[in-house]
Amino acid sequence: MRAIALLVSVLATVFVAAPAWSQGAERLKGYWIDSHGEVILQFGACGRELCGRVAWLQKPRGPDLGPLRDFRNPNEKLRNRFVCGLTVVTGFKRQPDGTWADGNVYVPDHGMNFSGYAEVLGPTKVKVTGYVLLPMFGTSEVWTRMPRTPPSCEEQAKMIADGTWSTDTSAWPSSR
Repeated sequence: MRAIALLVSVLATVFVAAPAWSQGAERLKGYWIDSHGEVILQFGACGRELCGRVAWLQKPRGPDLGPLRDFRNPNEKLRNRFVCGLTVVTGFKRQPDGTWADGNVYVPDHGMNFSGYAEVLGPTKVKVTGYVLLPMFGTSEVWTRMPRTPPSCEEQAKMIADGTWSTDTSAWPSSR
């Protein structure tokens, strides 16, 4: 769960360091895994903004042993949502300096929203920082582009129900 929180904060900010809308959006589209291998987010364009959704969780089961739900959400009406497939990065807009900002990162682990920023280190690495109030009190980590596409959230839920869930990503199709 800690990884989901940091991953969402970090990946949400992945959009911040893009040099141009089209180049930046293209560079950040796709699947990114956190440094602990606990969560994969899928990023893509939402109009002129960037958003990201949870595409895979290393620990996909909730307290009820079914697919993990957003049970820590402060809004009681939203606590039944599945975390896999949940849009957790919203509203990031390209800034004049080429960064992405003004967005929101929701972390289901904590049921909280965070701010963040990112620095693209290369085609497969992004340093992301998530924070509350001031960036100087934030936490950073490097995320890596996933070379493979995870099964859909529906397929993952079926695997959980069938007892065939695995963290082995080697059989996933190439995402390039």
